[in-house]
Amino acid sequence: MGLQDSQKKRLLYLLWLLEGIIVGFGAILPGVSGGTLCVAFGMYRPIVDTLSHLKSGIQRHGWMLLTFFLGVLAGFIALSGLAAWMLEHSAALVTCVFIGFILGTFPELWQEAGAQGRSGRSIWALCLGFAAMALLLGLLKTASSVVIPAKAPGFFLCGLLWGLSFIVPGLSSSSLLLFFGLYQPMLAGIASFNFSVLLPMGAGMALCVLLLSKGIARIYRTHYAAASHAILGIVAATAMMILPEWNGAAWSLLAGLAAICFGGALSYGLSRLCRKIKTNP
Repeated sequence: MGLQDSQKKRLLYLLWLLEGIIVGFGAILPGVSGGTLCVAFGMYRPIVDTLSHLKSGIQRHGWMLLTFFLGVLAGFIALSGLAAWMLEHSAALVTCVFIGFILGTFPELWQEAGAQGRSGRSIWALCLGFAAMALLLGLLKTASSVVIPAKAPGFFLCGLLWGLSFIVPGLSSSSLLLFFGLYQPMLAGIASFNFSVLLPMGAGMALCVLLLSKGIARIYRTHYAAASHAILGIVAATAMMILPEWNGAAWSLLAGLAAICFGGALSYGLSRLCRKIKTNP
């Protein structure tokens, strides 16, 4: 392998690690879906394919996913304290940056969704995905909270919801955990590396992902265009529904727009760079 190829490979690993850190950190934030960010960075299909066909998936995507999930772990655990601090001081701006991350990858997602053609059925799937996720997130915003004790069964539920949010893009596990009163105890447990929190969470997440991944992979194999466009609609609805409420001040509107533009430019640049490195000789 020549020097150029080795440099390209190192750069790809660095980008995958960075994308994983962004996904792990973003998944902690209420309203931001880890699954949506996986879709945005092109990791959703490789993850689902690998979980549903382990041997062939590891052969095709093993090093990429290992690097990516090391980044997710770093962002999820090492940065949980930073997430708590940022949410306390500037939650709206942080959310706007992640909205930008989602929007910045839309050109790549649109191109990938139409890789096998685009028909009226695909557009209907996009609209249905958008409407279903917008309705679900709207209902969650208006529902009353249900408090679940912060014990092992509750943290197992945290893991199930985390797994669900990675398999179902657009579904924010953090928002659901706020609804159940488990978000702050879970965040404190992760930040302090408390195994009584981490172990039941890990078990719940693994169970959920393993049970659902084969079904998702089968849907992609048999209905690629419709499934891809439905996911795109879900991602679009998520970006719209997590927009922070505007307090009426001009400076806050400008700051939010700047944060969205920053996140969009960063994610667009990352996705373009990854594609260029993979495809160029």
